[in-house]
Amino acid sequence: MLNPQLNTFIQVAENGSFSKAAEKLYITPSAVIQQINNLEKELQVSLFIRTRHGTQLTPAGEYLFQQAGSLLQTCREIEENLITLHRRGQRKITVGTSLLMKCRVFYPLWTRFQKAVNDQIDVEILDLSLNKEAYKADLLEGIYDGEAWQLDRQFLPLFQVPIACAVARNHPLANKSCLTFEDMRPYTLVTIHSNMSEELDRLQQEAKVQGIRVIEVKRYDLSVFSRCIVHQDLLQTPLCWKDIHPDLITLPCAWNYSLAYGFHYEQEPNSAVREFMDFVRRIKETETLHL
Repeated sequence: MLNPQLNTFIQVAENGSFSKAAEKLYITPSAVIQQINNLEKELQVSLFIRTRHGTQLTPAGEYLFQQAGSLLQTCREIEENLITLHRRGQRKITVGTSLLMKCRVFYPLWTRFQKAVNDQIDVEILDLSLNKEAYKADLLEGIYDGEAWQLDRQFLPLFQVPIACAVARNHPLANKSCLTFEDMRPYTLVTIHSNMSEELDRLQQEAKVQGIRVIEVKRYDLSVFSRCIVHQDLLQTPLCWKDIHPDLITLPCAWNYSLAYGFHYEQEPNSAVREFMDFVRRIKETETLHL
């Protein structure tokens, strides 16, 4: 939608040379120069003063540089809105998935839904680890723990998932059937950062009162899992993530903390998503859903 020459212009302006801009854009310096020449020809102005030491913006270039950032942002917003409008008119649902957000209950419910409505609605699965835009998918399945992206969506809770602890397979507590605070006291408990979920914050505070050392992390990823394996730390985790890592064992805990599990979907979903959510609500009224 946006002329790529403008992005090239911004890179040259920010880096002060054609060669440095080329490195950022993974193209040749001659290609950068050609794009800038074409842009200047199209606009009928000089944007840069070329010197042996690099480039300097002309007054016209300074003005374009000041306007370019907001112009790019506007174009991105327009593209996102166009995609949203397009999706609303489709009989299709895009579902985002990842290591922590697997489709655990979606497929059985979706199969029942399609039989009930007798209508062909397509499903597209998007891998969040490969595409950050997948967080804008129509539907995501998982826990509600207060992450920022969740606050902009509606959430349909299906059931509660107990909060548990994961330990390395060779950990001294690995053979326990249920962990207590007393069991945990000699070890470090790794948790997600505070001020995200009241339930998680209450658990964290009780753990500290019980004399357990607590370490907060910004997010759960492979580096956090590896830390717990190497240092024999305990990892606070919902029970639904028991298959999160092959070298970790997830154990129930003797506390009464849990998180809601369900579907995250857009504030203004398309017709297919609305119908599916209504179907799931009706199922909830007559059945107890679980993993």
